[in-house]
Amino acid sequence: MSSQLLPVAPGVERWVMPEAAMNAVVVADGGDALVVDPGTLPARAAELRAAVEARGDRIVAVVITHAHWDHCFALSAVDDVPCLAHPTAIAELRQHGDAQREAVLGFASPEVADAVRALPIVIPGEPVAAPRTLRVGALEVELEPLGPAHTGGDLVVHVPAAGVTIAGDLVETADDPQLDESTDVGGWLRALDRLEQHAQPLLLPGHGEPCGHERIVHHRALLEPRAV
Repeated sequence: MSSQLLPVAPGVERWVMPEAAMNAVVVADGGDALVVDPGTLPARAAELRAAVEARGDRIVAVVITHAHWDHCFALSAVDDVPCLAHPTAIAELRQHGDAQREAVLGFASPEVADAVRALPIVIPGEPVAAPRTLRVGALEVELEPLGPAHTGGDLVVHVPAAGVTIAGDLVETADDPQLDESTDVGGWLRALDRLEQHAQPLLLPGHGEPCGHERIVHHRALLEPRAV
């Protein structure tokens, strides 16, 4: 696990959570900071927030790429700022957040299970149903809702000035693509087509090291047989 901000590109950093090398991401410029996927547990997100604020940046918004616990159960640590997500992700978290909690309790360590049992499930308040641009300092950050794909509502974050696209779990390097009951394989393949055409050269996956578009090719090869 990382307990520090790791540079990815100018204005973009990641903080690696221990659950499957999940990347919490910070986009920062001019004293403003945007957090993408604050992670797993409020205590860990609070540590990330303290590191951001200690250098003089102010968190102005949070974005959730999709409604899986390891990306968004830490939201209570940043619930005083606007939180944006795909409308379907908001609905999934509202409807199935408690079921996710129960699933986590079945495999988590006792320490993590205790923390998950106690945390409040916070629902993002600002749906992103169409492409939207945020300004973080002088940086333009583009939010693009996709899906259904990996989940019913995935969202990617483009930072053109940095040459980075934050892809959530549409792209992974720590493991192969992960599917569950909410996955739409055909939609995922269409999302990969969109990323190949529109994403920035450097992809920051939900789990693992940054990569290039070659990882899209890898994922497509694994997913295409499942679409038949």
